[in-house]
Amino acid sequence: MKNEVFVEWLQGFQQQALALNERRLIVLVGDELWAHSLLKVVDIIENSHTEKPRCFIYGDNDIIRPNVSLQRFYDKLGSESDYVIFAHSQLPIDALAALSGTLVAGGVLFLLVSDYTQLETSLFFKRFLKLVNKSDEHVVLEQKNLALPIVECTPSTNNNISTDKTTLNYACVTQEQVIAVDAIIKVVRGKRKRPLVLTADRGRGKSSALALACTELLNTAKKDNPLHIVITAADVNSLQVFFKQLQTSLPTGERQNNRFTSDNGCVEFIAVDQLIKQSPQASLVLVDEAAAIPVYLLEQLVQNHHRMVFASTVHGYEGAGRGFTLKFQQSLNLTCPHWRSLHIHQPIRYREGDPLEQLIFDACLLNAEFDDLACDFAKSSSSVWVDMNALTFKHFTSKSLSENEALLTQVVSVLVTAHYQTKPSDVRMLLDNPHVQILCLLSEVNNKQSVVAVAMLISEGHSDVEQVSSTDIIAIKHSQRRLSNHFTPQSLLTQCGVEQAFDFYYLRVMRIAVHVQLQQQGIGGYFLAKITQHAQSQGADFLASSFGATKPLLCFWLQQGYHMARLGFSKDKASGEHSALVLKPLSYKASELEFTLKHEFYRSFDYLLSDDYQWLAADLIALILHYCPKASMVQLTDHDLANVTAFIQGHRQYACCVFSLYLWLKERLINTNLAEQSDTAVLIQRIMQKQSITDVCYQHGFTGKKMLEQFLREKLKRLLCTNDNADKL
Repeated sequence: MKNEVFVEWLQGFQQQALALNERRLIVLVGDELWAHSLLKVVDIIENSHTEKPRCFIYGDNDIIRPNVSLQRFYDKLGSESDYVIFAHSQLPIDALAALSGTLVAGGVLFLLVSDYTQLETSLFFKRFLKLVNKSDEHVVLEQKNLALPIVECTPSTNNNISTDKTTLNYACVTQEQVIAVDAIIKVVRGKRKRPLVLTADRGRGKSSALALACTELLNTAKKDNPLHIVITAADVNSLQVFFKQLQTSLPTGERQNNRFTSDNGCVEFIAVDQLIKQSPQASLVLVDEAAAIPVYLLEQLVQNHHRMVFASTVHGYEGAGRGFTLKFQQSLNLTCPHWRSLHIHQPIRYREGDPLEQLIFDACLLNAEFDDLACDFAKSSSSVWVDMNALTFKHFTSKSLSENEALLTQVVSVLVTAHYQTKPSDVRMLLDNPHVQILCLLSEVNNKQSVVAVAMLISEGHSDVEQVSSTDIIAIKHSQRRLSNHFTPQSLLTQCGVEQAFDFYYLRVMRIAVHVQLQQQGIGGYFLAKITQHAQSQGADFLASSFGATKPLLCFWLQQGYHMARLGFSKDKASGEHSALVLKPLSYKASELEFTLKHEFYRSFDYLLSDDYQWLAADLIALILHYCPKASMVQLTDHDLANVTAFIQGHRQYACCVFSLYLWLKERLINTNLAEQSDTAVLIQRIMQKQSITDVCYQHGFTGKKMLEQFLREKLKRLLCTNDNADKL
């Protein structure tokens, strides 16, 4: 076939898509040179490296040169494109889902498949192609047997969107967008501390709504009281649509770099870290694509600013996945109980039911919904607690999931709604990673099984699935190599210095999630007990898990018999928490190693409390120390007890007694669970973490050193009076 024929066909294909106000997919199955020759004659590639390309190229080969960073594809969120060329050999689905959302009506996503083994071995890709072939709008072109389908002329549609922008306020495109703009304006003109959370799927006009609201606010502001609006995002490049709309709506304004100025104020981009550091006075703070920003940073913004709007996509493109809707909005319930939520449904860039959007949703199960029977099961329970005998524990293979779409959908829906880091790529991991096992708790209602809980386990270390060579282990030890699917032994080797880490077989719990309507009923603990039996039957030495350590989550794992092996020194980007690695030994040789690991962890934990863990949450420290082995306690002497008493009675200075206070407090935390007592934080921060007087006073509202030390004496006295040593006062 001559390339000119392909060009003519593609033009007709795109014209049809534009007439129907939709986007489409073309899968090119063949080598890269062949795909390049087709795309080159369309002038897509040549125009993709301009300053403002309308084509995004993502890939890992030299023939079709990418213009999107492999790791920073999220930066393109908020941008628009006419073409996306996806030429990555491993088909990273997170990037595919994100970049597909940039396409406008008439746009085409080219997916290049040069590795034919993917067509034969990948269950995810087989399922993906099956979904592609079900749709008449998408096309698969094969180099070996190239045939271009006939493209028929199609009359244009209006997409049910008003084409006369003057009929809607603020020059909006849909009535939902008008409502969104009104809600944004109300944040500025209404009461303080009532943030707006504006959510939608891709292409619903969130960024434009932000710009249109800014236009209205600037137009109605007074010159003697100018507005200072700040907008932030994970990357300034994701704000192209916002600034373009702002310039269009307010042509008298002027943009210089990242600042747009009008007669009555300005709109300025400030990066998230600088916004937190500077905390400038702002009339309004806008956060675009908020789910791409770690939750703990969003929480700091809420503390610093009283009028805020958070806009974001909610279908898992952003890396933090559902963390925005689960964790952050739960935080808002506590800090700003009058916050408002608004969701935009109607698309603007393309028609409702767009075939490409529907394909991505179906392939990644982004629209997976709860199973009603699981809800019925919750309602049918005669008491608060679920009858565990009514639950069935089952292990599913990837093949069985791929052959049962309803089951796969249920599994993903539980994972997505109960875990904030679930991503589109998890669907592929479920189907394609041979190291991953899927375990479920099932209920049966009306002769139909429903998924109540899901766990994803991954085999690591020395197992029947894979043995790591001594050469690889040496390379890992010297930081020359990292292996996928071996997080636990690599962490133990490189971070904890366990030379024999790869001699053990680990099953790591990557995800564990209980249906949201059945949580807090003991199902998680019951499920872990079943998982323990399953791991023992497979001959595993350890069960392991790694997660962002919050007090409730870490408490859950420690109560199930897991022990601390490591606590990260820096905060996780998604959760904003220090990452914890916990282990549960299942064999005799594992118990010996676990004893050593636990001892070493607590031995260094003491020292690190005044160094890398100086700002670790005090309630987390209290919880961790409560599970410290009794053998690690230092025996208190009569002299130590005398020092504690002398300080409480005001007879001796703090500095003269602080070491004895430290030893006594540590023993108290080990023997008594004080994590629930919030005022214990003052003791931990001052005595154990050695935070300065200024910092502790600022955090807890003390006027100075005198008031702080008086509190320490009173709190220590209350604790001491409940101790067996009270008679020594």
